[in-house]
Amino acid sequence: MTRGDYKGTVTQFISSYLSPPVSRIILDEKFCMIDNLGPAGDASFGTPVESPVRFPVRITMSCCLFCKSGSISLRVQQREYTLYTNDVLLVFAGQILERVAVNPDCRVIFVAVDSEFVLTQLRGKYGYALRDWVLRSKTPTLLHLDEKNACDYERFCTSFKYIIQDAGGDYADGMIYGFTTIFGNLLTFWRQSQDMRIILTDGASEDEGGGNAQKVLLRFRNDVHNFSDKYRDVGYYARRQGLSARHFSRLVKQASGRKCSDIIAEYVVLEAKSLLQTGVYSVHEVARKLGFESDSFFNRFFKSVAGVTPGKYK
Repeated sequence: MTRGDYKGTVTQFISSYLSPPVSRIILDEKFCMIDNLGPAGDASFGTPVESPVRFPVRITMSCCLFCKSGSISLRVQQREYTLYTNDVLLVFAGQILERVAVNPDCRVIFVAVDSEFVLTQLRGKYGYALRDWVLRSKTPTLLHLDEKNACDYERFCTSFKYIIQDAGGDYADGMIYGFTTIFGNLLTFWRQSQDMRIILTDGASEDEGGGNAQKVLLRFRNDVHNFSDKYRDVGYYARRQGLSARHFSRLVKQASGRKCSDIIAEYVVLEAKSLLQTGVYSVHEVARKLGFESDSFFNRFFKSVAGVTPGKYK
């Protein structure tokens, strides 16, 4: 979901994935809340679309997806996530969403906040903690809430929805500030709860790491997401972790079942696709943004992974 066109993306998402009734709040281009929990759904969210959202989509707002019931599967930043009852997924600006699959009876609360607003407006202990997480997090975070925390969050979102509907758009900034401040407190509490673990994919968790191979894989993916526009050599990523290329490659293969070069190439092409389908950039501009010195090399690289040329894809 990108700034500027995210209202259209939200409408596509509602039409394609959520079972009615659906309620939607959009405040300027700073805040969005969607849910299909209650009977007071808003059916006037826009004309239903015939085709779902076209992936991959680069996300430029910080998003929180809460699954009240049912299940949702997503692929974000080259990793698979599945949410069940009382799970929360946090996805941060800059990350690439590749696909979504929603169980027909799924009930959700989806919230998106402009990251720039979070970074410039929030102050204080919890505000700075949230800002730091938004700035530094390179991996989506999946939390499981106990029943009390899940009910508290649902009541909080429901109350905010009715308050903002009554207050109107003139108070939008203050309302968003209030929401994100309270949410920052909740998020800090959830993270620090004694009985809560932050769950990652591939069988790893933030506190346990899933073994040395999983730690290497997690750092490798984060590095690829940060540096693949400049470096596509496996040796570069091995050196960043103080390992030989051979040992590094073996650990990545052990943890993921895939070659390092394939993971790098996949992400480069994901970035290329997300840029091409915006319609803003030419093939030449995308090639330069991703560090390719020539269009012909970019074309061959892209086709070797995607099966079509960048021009054909665009």
